[in-house]
Amino acid sequence: MDQHRINYLLQRYAAGTLTDAERQELAQWLEQPGKEALAARIAAMMGEEKATSYTSHEQTSRETFGRIMSADKELRRSIQPARRRWLAAAAVLFLGISAGTGFLLNRAEKPAAVVQTTPVKLEKDPGRNTAVLYLADNSVVELDSAGNGLVAAQGGARVMLANGQVAYLPQPGDALHGPAYNRIATPRGGEFKIVLPDGTKVWLNAASSLKFPTAFTGAKREVELTGEAYLEVAEDKAHPFEVKIRDVNVSVVGTQFNIMGYEDESGIVTTLVSGAVRVTAPGNSPKMLSPGQHAVVENKTGALYVEKADVDDAIAWKNGIIHYERVNIRQIMRQVSRWYDVDVEYRGNVANMDFTCTVSRKDKLSKLIALLEMTGAVHFTMEHNTVVVQP
Repeated sequence: MDQHRINYLLQRYAAGTLTDAERQELAQWLEQPGKEALAARIAAMMGEEKATSYTSHEQTSRETFGRIMSADKELRRSIQPARRRWLAAAAVLFLGISAGTGFLLNRAEKPAAVVQTTPVKLEKDPGRNTAVLYLADNSVVELDSAGNGLVAAQGGARVMLANGQVAYLPQPGDALHGPAYNRIATPRGGEFKIVLPDGTKVWLNAASSLKFPTAFTGAKREVELTGEAYLEVAEDKAHPFEVKIRDVNVSVVGTQFNIMGYEDESGIVTTLVSGAVRVTAPGNSPKMLSPGQHAVVENKTGALYVEKADVDDAIAWKNGIIHYERVNIRQIMRQVSRWYDVDVEYRGNVANMDFTCTVSRKDKLSKLIALLEMTGAVHFTMEHNTVVVQP
C-alpha cells in the first residue's frame, strides 16, 4: 500500500467517513508485522492506551485496532462537526512533513518482539489568564491577583475587573483634562480580554500589549498594538476605529478581525472575519479586505499584499486551540515559546519542515511535543526552562 493511500485512509477514519471496505483495508494494513507500535500510538492519541510499551504480535495489533475503531463513535458524538477537520489532523498523527523529509512510516520498521516508547518529559503548564495594567498615573495593577470590582477611576472611566476580563465604563460628571492613556500587557504564557470604553472587545494573545485612551473623544478611536489580538469593534460610523501596529494602520467601523504582528515573525497579518477593513502601510496603496481574506505586510521588504485566508486557523488561539496546518517547525516553536513561557534552542541540522497538528491550549507542552516527535523527524529535551530541538 503506498503512502498516499495510507494517509487517505487514516484521514477518512479520523473524519468518520470510512466505508466498510476501507475500514477492513486499514485494519489489515495495521495488522501487518511492524505496524503494532503505530497502531498502539494511534490508540494512545485517542485516549485508549496508557501503556509505554507494546508487545509486537498479530493478536495485540488486532486488539489495538479494534479499540481504535470502537472508540471513534463515542469521540464523534462528543465533538462539534466544525472541529472534525482539526480532529482529523490531530488523530491521523502523520504530521504533514514537507517534501524531501521522510514520514514516520517511511522509516525502517524494527522487527523486534517488543517496541518501547519513551514518554516525553516536558510537563510544562500552558499559559493562563493574566496581564498587567499600566494606568495613566503610573500605577500598576496585576490583573491576575486583583479581586473583582473597581480597579481604578480616571480619565472619565471606571475600570472594572470581573470574570477574568477588565472593562472600561463611562464615569458621568468626570471632566477630562486631556487624554489619559492606559496600557494592558500580557507576558509570555498569558492572555487577557478587555472591553474598551466604546464597547469594543479585545482578546490579547501572549506577549502582547494594547495602548488606548480611557475615553474616546476625538474623530477617530485609536489604539496601539504589539503582538497579537482579536478584536470585535463596536460599530460607530461617525468615529472609525484604527489599530496602529508599528507603521501599519488598520481602519474599521464595526467588524471582527485578527492582527498578528510579532517582531520575530515574517510580517504583520490582518485576517478579516466579518465586516471590512482597510490596511495601510508605507510605500503601498491601501488595501481593502473582504471577509475570508488577510493582508500581509512583510517585515523585510515592507510589501503589502492580500490573499485568501484560513480564518479558522488564524483565530484558533482565541478559541482555545493550538492548530498548525503545514506550519514550519521554527514558527511553531516561536509560538510555543510565547504560550508556554519557554526559551528554544536548536542543536544540529534541524531542517525546515512543515507540520500539521492540533491540541487544546489547555494541554501541557508534553502533548504537543509528543505529536511532533511521532514523525521521527524532530526530537526534544528540556534543560531548565529551555526546549532543545534536535533532528
